[in-house]
Amino acid sequence: AGLTMHASILAYMFNLVEEGKITTGLNPGNPSNNQLFIQEYVANLLKTAFPHLQDAQVKVFVTGLFSLNQDIPAFKEHLRDFLVQIKEFAGEDTSDLFLEEREASLRQAQEEKHKIQMSVPGILNPHEIPEEMCD
Repeated sequence: AGLTMHASILAYMFNLVEEGKITTGLNPGNPSNNQLFIQEYVANLLKTAFPHLQDAQVKVFVTGLFSLNQDIPAFKEHLRDFLVQIKEFAGEDTSDLFLEEREASLRQAQEEKHKIQMSVPGILNPHEIPEEMCD
């Protein structure tokens, strides 16, 4: 599954918490505020998993998870930016984070090229022309 699908699922989950649709208290110590608990819990998880991150980076990321959960493209960009920060620190390749967009761009370019070729008689092999285009 790609980044878009993961971002959609995460955005939906954070939206459920933000809108109070999870009525069961997630924090046994303070069952009244699930959003605050999740913000603190996620921040602590990230700080533990990635100790090289500064508190400000984690805070901005966690705040964005709640602020951007209604706008999937913006949420995905926010998530990707955070993943790039983590991968760059580790010296890993970040190109896979942009794979979906590159594939879509290449597909669109190929379709446009094919449309242009179909509009000029004789460029395409007769076997490459769709049935409805043949006389």
